[in-house]
Amino acid sequence: METNILYRDNRIMADPAQTSHRSQYFKKQIWAIGGGKGGVGKSLLSSSLAFALAKQGLSTLVIDLDLGGANLHTVLGQSPPQRCLSDFLNGTVSELKDCIVQTQYPNLQMIAGAKDDLKITQISREKIKFLLNQIDQMKHQFVILDLGAGTSSYTLDFFNFAQVGIITALPEPTSIENAYRFLKACYYNRLLDQPQFESIRPLIEAAMTPNNSLGIQSPQQLLNEVNFQNPTLANELKNSIKDFKPRLVINQTRSQTDVDVGFSMKSVAKKYFGVDLDYLGYIEYEPNVWQSVRRMKPILAEYPHSRIAIHIDRIVNYLLKQARIEHTLTD
Repeated sequence: METNILYRDNRIMADPAQTSHRSQYFKKQIWAIGGGKGGVGKSLLSSSLAFALAKQGLSTLVIDLDLGGANLHTVLGQSPPQRCLSDFLNGTVSELKDCIVQTQYPNLQMIAGAKDDLKITQISREKIKFLLNQIDQMKHQFVILDLGAGTSSYTLDFFNFAQVGIITALPEPTSIENAYRFLKACYYNRLLDQPQFESIRPLIEAAMTPNNSLGIQSPQQLLNEVNFQNPTLANELKNSIKDFKPRLVINQTRSQTDVDVGFSMKSVAKKYFGVDLDYLGYIEYEPNVWQSVRRMKPILAEYPHSRIAIHIDRIVNYLLKQARIEHTLTD
């Protein structure tokens, strides 16, 4: 039986009589929010997605993994908690779950980001693997990872670890360029972690270097080069490209031209990268966002009737529909 959804004031609200039964429709999912440039709204999107999921009665945990500039707790209206990600990374607490804090909103918990510790950004690969293992053990139905900007190796690891990886960008040339750079870096990072591609590791590493001597500038060109050297391995590489299905959200749109940026990026990603980029939708520019941050309240709590709330609900329900389909197919 499908969960009933009530529409009220253009918002999507879960039927209170059935929210307790929603868990049967979803297997646990981890969503990661990333982007190649700072200031594109990753924390806004992460907190809003988490809030929208919790509003529908789904147990949700949002984790601030911006190791260089954590601010998710502020966006959610929470004071800096006594325990945060730093305490787990430096060994003060042995399990990540000990850093979980209940927010003031039902079904929504969080883990605040690392405190101002420069050593945190030098986290080892072993610690990253341990952290990912701890995240994987969380019992929540949905875990949202709010990632830092840029293409550091640990950020790419977090993004590729998630079942749903969402790239957020502004409709501006620098942001779009950095989003493409992030997209490529995530894909190459995935390949480096797959043992069947060890023999072409030098090619992958060359592709990650701008203006490399082989002239490889995109995943599609890498595929062409591998096909020339090893057609059998090229087929495996082609399948790996098909399995890489990142999502895209364009933030702070002000016009139809801004909205269409997402469709253009989807087309470019397919044509030049060979990657199917799923354009989830856009979030309109909202001048009241800064007011909600100043009042330390999530934008969806402060302005539940806003255009942002409508757009976030659409994105969440689209992803929930996909999750429900995947759950059915894997049963």
